Amino acid sequence: MKLWDNENIISQFNHIYERYYKSVKSYFAKRFDINEADDLAQITFMKLWSYLPNQRSIKNEKSLIFSIAKNVLYDRLRQKSFESSELSEIDLIDKSDFTSSIELQMLISKLPMNDRELLELKRIGMSSREIAKIQGTKASTVRSRLQKIKSDLKKSLDE
Repeated sequence: MKLWDNENIISQFNHIYERYYKSVKSYFAKRFDINEADDLAQITFMKLWSYLPNQRSIKNEKSLIFSIAKNVLYDRLRQKSFESSELSEIDLIDKSDFTSSIELQMLISKLPMNDRELLELKRIGMSSREIAKIQGTKASTVRSRLQKIKSDLKKSLDE
């Protein structure tokens, strides 16, 4: 049994879309190019569309849409961390040294998923505070973990 009728769903969706689309797109544009920001905003509103029929009412539209947007952002960042193989930018090797670059990538691929995600988030320019929010930890913990990962990788490369 549907909790809302179709007209109400469409009306609610259109209202939220018109009110927040530009803000959601801007949220993504701070982290990605404009085309990807547009794609991510569209994904966010598609998720909203699938969410609405299961709700009796929405108490805070802005909170709902930005919660969905945040989850879309985290999904995309996780996806990018697995797709990326250019992690030599973490200042451990000379980027022109192809052999060391391959060795580093092999070492990184053997790291636990959380450590690989941490390196990727740092590589794309996120702050320790932003990474801490994503990983559900403290910024100081992020900095300590990054330092340890880099130290361990450097040690492994030197051997």
